[in-house]
Amino acid sequence: MRLLRTSLFALAALMMACASEPPPPAPVPAPLIAPTPAPSAINAAPPGLDGRWSGRAQLAAGQGRECRTRSLPAAMTVNGGRAALTFRRGDTLEGTITTDGMVRFADGTMAANGTFQGRRMSGEASRQGCNYNLSLTKR
Repeated sequence: MRLLRTSLFALAALMMACASEPPPPAPVPAPLIAPTPAPSAINAAPPGLDGRWSGRAQLAAGQGRECRTRSLPAAMTVNGGRAALTFRRGDTLEGTITTDGMVRFADGTMAANGTFQGRRMSGEASRQGCNYNLSLTKR
């Protein structure tokens, strides 16, 4: 029995001596696809539009007598691709300028749209069934 115990002890010691150190862990492989870059601004307006704009909304030809207001002063502020258009009566509309320089404004009683070209913005506005030609210039 003593021989068996000695043999088992020797066998265990021999196995431990023959065992090498465990291999280092495998390196983490690099991702196959590069990370997606952060998205660009959804509505990246053309450069140079930020600032104050002023002009008028002139009554379009062919409007009926119910359109008594012939001309409305208009002012607009542009900042970071957002535009706020205000008419004399205090109606303020907000819109986002698209990459091709277009903007749309709307609320419950008034709507407008326009296109920026350099230092000018031209478009149309409608209010209570009356249509206006809109023209603003950057100050």
